[in-house]
Amino acid sequence: MDLSDDEPGNLTDDPTPHDDFDLHSVLANLSTEAPSFEKFLKASTKFHDSHRYLINQFLLEPTMMRKKMNLLFAKHISTVAWGLHPEAFMRTQITPEQSGELSRSLVKTMNTTDGAVKKDFRPWRFVISTDEKSPTEYVTMTGCTRNSSIISEASSLTKSERALFLAILEEMMCEDGTCKMSWIHSIIQKEPHKITGPKCDEFMTRMARQKYITLFDSDIVEIAPRTIVELEPWLRATMPGSLKICEFCRRIISRPIYTAECGKCHSLSHFNCFKNATILSKQDRMECSKCNETLTLDEVNDQIVIKRTSGVARVPILNFRQSTSTRAASVDSTDDDDVVAKIEVDSDDEPGPSRKAPKAKKPQARPSKRAIISSDSDSN
Repeated sequence: MDLSDDEPGNLTDDPTPHDDFDLHSVLANLSTEAPSFEKFLKASTKFHDSHRYLINQFLLEPTMMRKKMNLLFAKHISTVAWGLHPEAFMRTQITPEQSGELSRSLVKTMNTTDGAVKKDFRPWRFVISTDEKSPTEYVTMTGCTRNSSIISEASSLTKSERALFLAILEEMMCEDGTCKMSWIHSIIQKEPHKITGPKCDEFMTRMARQKYITLFDSDIVEIAPRTIVELEPWLRATMPGSLKICEFCRRIISRPIYTAECGKCHSLSHFNCFKNATILSKQDRMECSKCNETLTLDEVNDQIVIKRTSGVARVPILNFRQSTSTRAASVDSTDDDDVVAKIEVDSDDEPGPSRKAPKAKKPQARPSKRAIISSDSDSN
C-alpha cells in the first residue's frame, strides 16, 4: 500500500505562527497612563496573583532590597492585572514615605489574612530589616515560627560547616559584626569546624551569595541582615547577656559602630531608627528614654566617625567565648549530612517595644557643633 495515495494533492507549508507579529504595534496600543499610588496601595492590601508572583520571586531570592520588591509588584500588577504598558508604572511618582508604606502593606498582606495572623499553615514569614551600615532596607523571606512544633527547618550545611558558621557568628557578635578571613582560616584546622581551605573558601562564597554574610574585601567578612532575621531567636536564647538591643525597634544591634549612644547611660539605638525618629518628630534631637539625656543628630554623626576611626567594638561578656565554644564542641556526632534542629518560639509576632519609645524634646540653645557628617541612606 502506498501511503502517498492518502495525502492531499495540494500541499503547502504551514504558515509560521506569529509571522507578522509586531511587538511595537502591540505596545503602542497599551495605555501609558501612570497609575496612582493610591491604586497600588489598595491593590497591595488584597492577596492575589501579584502577591503569589512576589512569593515565587522570594523563593529564588530569599533576601531582596525593599525597593526591588515594590518594583516587582508594581510591574506585575500594572501589566498582567491592569493591562497597562510595561513602562506605565515607572511614571508613578511616590515619596520615600509612600514607598515604605507600600512595602509594609505588601509584607502585612503576605503574612496575614485580612489583617489577622494566618490560621492556615503557611511555611513563610516576611520581615523588613535594615542594613546597619548602609543603611539599605531589605525584605527577607524566612520560616514561619508559629508552626515550629510541626515543622523542622533544615539547612544544607554539614556538621563542620554548621559549627564553623556558629563560630563565625559568635566572633561577629563579640566584635563589631565583622571578622577576618585570616582568623577563619586559623580555626578550621581543628574540630569541631575542621575543613580544608578550599572547602572553607567555597563555603564562604556560598554564604555570601545567599546573603548571610558580606565579603567586604579579601580579609573582612561582615554580617548581613538575613543572618539576624533568621537567627534572632537563637541569638536571643544563647547570648542574652551580650546582645545590644535598639531602644526604638527593640531588635538586635549587630554593628555597634553605626549607632546612636547616650552619653550618660550608654543605651544604644540603630542610627537609622534614630534618624527616622528625628524626621517624624521634625526635630534634630531626641531624649533618651532611660535618663532623659538629649542627643542630637550632629552628635550621633560625630560619634560614628569617632568609633569608625578608633575601631570601638562590642566588649564580650566574661567567659562568653568559652561557653559558646563548649556548646559548639558538643554538637551532636551525627553524620555530616545531618541538618540543624529547629528553633522553637511561641509567636510569629514582630519584636515590639518593651518600654516607652524615646520622645522628642523641644530644641534648646546649644553650643555649635561640627558640620554634620554625611551618611549613606536608602533613598527611594
